[in-house]
Amino acid sequence: MKRFSFPLSVLLQVAALLFSSPLLAETSGKKNVLIFFIDDLRPELACYGAEDIKSPAMDRLAAEGVLFERAYCQQALCAPSRISMMTGQYPDQTGIVDLFTPLRRKNGDAVTLARYFKARGYFTGSYGKVYHHHIDGKAHWSDQPVMSRDKYADRQTLAAIKKDPAGKGPAIEIAEVEDEAYQDGRVARMAMESLRKNKDQPFFLCVGFAKPHLPFAAPKRYWDLYQREQFSVPDREQPKDTPSLKSKNWGELRAYAGIPKEGPLSDEKTRELRHGYAASVSFADAQVGKVMAELDRLGLRENTIVVLWGDHGYKLGDYGMWCKHTNLELDTRVPLIVSAPGCSKGERSKALVEIVDLFPTVVEMTGGKVPAGRAGKSLEPVLKNPGQEFRPFAFSQYPGGSAMGYTMRTERWRYTEWIKTATKEIVLRELFDHQDTQTPGENFAGKPEHAELVSSLSKQLNSSQRVETSRVGKKK
Repeated sequence: MKRFSFPLSVLLQVAALLFSSPLLAETSGKKNVLIFFIDDLRPELACYGAEDIKSPAMDRLAAEGVLFERAYCQQALCAPSRISMMTGQYPDQTGIVDLFTPLRRKNGDAVTLARYFKARGYFTGSYGKVYHHHIDGKAHWSDQPVMSRDKYADRQTLAAIKKDPAGKGPAIEIAEVEDEAYQDGRVARMAMESLRKNKDQPFFLCVGFAKPHLPFAAPKRYWDLYQREQFSVPDREQPKDTPSLKSKNWGELRAYAGIPKEGPLSDEKTRELRHGYAASVSFADAQVGKVMAELDRLGLRENTIVVLWGDHGYKLGDYGMWCKHTNLELDTRVPLIVSAPGCSKGERSKALVEIVDLFPTVVEMTGGKVPAGRAGKSLEPVLKNPGQEFRPFAFSQYPGGSAMGYTMRTERWRYTEWIKTATKEIVLRELFDHQDTQTPGENFAGKPEHAELVSSLSKQLNSSQRVETSRVGKKK
């Protein structure tokens, strides 16, 4: 056999070309990204001060990173909130403000986090509920298991369909089953398997847990963590002078069997549902714990940015209302925990931040360049110095009839303008004082003594300009 030999100079040139290639330059030594999406999770965990809630995995994550006490989603609804996070853009930029419009229909070429990281040579994985419309951005995922009803549906969901194909079944379920009888248990397993398979390459993984979204169905052992009598019944009185809430009938919950079609819930039913919500939170927490334990076991923790966030808040009988779908503090404020290499550990931040800030955060912290058109800004400075300020206010929005409600949360106040998109006319204003409570009892916007404050906040919010921007067109 004839042997070939190459001069050392040639070998060095080949090596130089190889290691200067764009792909290797992009992936070699890059930090991994793991993002947990939790559905309908309000910031009511032990690490947020709710000591009666059993959330050890999320509490542990908070002890390893920075907990944001004042983080806000861009819209209190699954589809637009998740799309806003994945694009780093406000709902007015994406053009999606409802539950039924998938991203692929409105802007299939949008620059999402999955598309961005896949282009940089990362393995991209989507497990569970990431987008509301599961197959959004399908081409940008290296792995996205099909969550078909037959193969992955919860046992509770299947039972309800069999019993009543047109209905949703009961709002709760207590079952003597293992975690994987429910979808979230299987999602955790798939995420763990993906970590094992892809541990030797840079990865961007999104892991979405459906609980504590309705129905409040979880294995019995999570219900047994709580006693029914520990759950109180919130004050049902709605804030004074707040007509935007009068038409809210929390139909999402009323669609379930055993829930009255109108009127308030009984105290007994309220406690039962609050118990079910807490059990579902603990169930989701356990799945987070499994994935994090596998990340640790594989030795990947020190090179992985971990983010946990809730897609919006939730009402559990507060104001006599349920679910989300408003611009209230309870619906827009979300849990956000970020644990990243080289950043603070076990710290809390009172900075006002928005979920659109996550896009530039994970991009810049992995050495990338943020694409044009993003609305957020990187949280890295706050992650390294949690005591610093970040935004003058946090912005959210929610549609109502022919108007769009634009809302801002400052250090103390929540100010909202409902504005007709066709005329830019402000038809309603709301001003809530959050100095001492998450559930203020009165709208102060019409009070003469607050006129100067309203005028100042209105200039900051600049809702007319926001409407005009949304009408001009959508950026990718």
